[in-house]
Amino acid sequence: MKKLLRHSILSIGVLASSFLPAISTAADNFPSKPITYIVPFAPGGASDIGGRILSEALSKELKQTVVVENKTGAAGTIGLGQLIRSAPDGHTLSIVVPPNLLAPYLMPTAPYDLSKDVKAVGLTYLTPTVIAINPKFHPNIKDLNSLIQAAKDSKNGLNYATVGVGSTGHLSMELLAKDLNIKLEHIPFRGSSPGVTALLAGEIDFMFSDIVSLLSHLDAGTLIPIAVGTDDRLSQLPNVPTIKEQNPKANTISTWTGIVVPAQTPDAIVDKLSAALKKVLERPELQERLTAIGAIPYYRDGAFMQKRIVDDSAFWNKIIQDNNLQQKN
Repeated sequence: MKKLLRHSILSIGVLASSFLPAISTAADNFPSKPITYIVPFAPGGASDIGGRILSEALSKELKQTVVVENKTGAAGTIGLGQLIRSAPDGHTLSIVVPPNLLAPYLMPTAPYDLSKDVKAVGLTYLTPTVIAINPKFHPNIKDLNSLIQAAKDSKNGLNYATVGVGSTGHLSMELLAKDLNIKLEHIPFRGSSPGVTALLAGEIDFMFSDIVSLLSHLDAGTLIPIAVGTDDRLSQLPNVPTIKEQNPKANTISTWTGIVVPAQTPDAIVDKLSAALKKVLERPELQERLTAIGAIPYYRDGAFMQKRIVDDSAFWNKIIQDNNLQQKN
């Protein structure tokens, strides 16, 4: 019996060790084909613009084509659902932003839990948020307080656009409306670009979005920034006060962007992707390109990002539960 047990243990050890060369070879040969880079939002927003800048740089670094694929819908769950169902071989990546973390808490039908179903490659950049209005349709709104007053004076309140249900803009505005007892109607869009188009057309009253999507319109004066959603004022908009400066009750958070792969992707492949990401984000020319669109380069490794996913998920889930913001079936 002891001999049989010893033989079984030895066989298991040999079998396990036989997988190691295969994993090592896969990592050594990675990437062996074009990489799909999923952007779970519409073209034209911060995730799309920044994603295309990074995909170009990663393509050169990895010496393999990196193809951006926009998979929009259901607050990003369609794109991330595709990632999770893909082969865990490093050839499918996805951008992740904080709103993607919240889908399981807001929508019971969400097909994933990012704290379990993905493996982080690394953080890439921060995208400051801005509240903007169209002065053509709201000439009297100059700052956050005048926007609040306009909402109080209007029988039906004001409506606002964000990049989707569960976005930080959505949750921040819902909390602000509750704290100040004002009526704000949320109009979710499939990304920033469609929301900006609606704001320019006067179809919505204001928008809470990333500065990347709004910067060209802010520079042109067709849209006016009335508050920024960061802890400190932005260098691009030094005269625009933060939301907290104007109303300390407001809950806001900077929007980070990162890259993930399916959870079962071998660590050796994830490490190779993370090393490539670190290299390209350290290059001054790429940092300049990101800064030019309003993003803040911010590389952090996969371990840091994985913890950020868990911590931010817990933080926003508590806010969702405490304020009854779950999507009703």
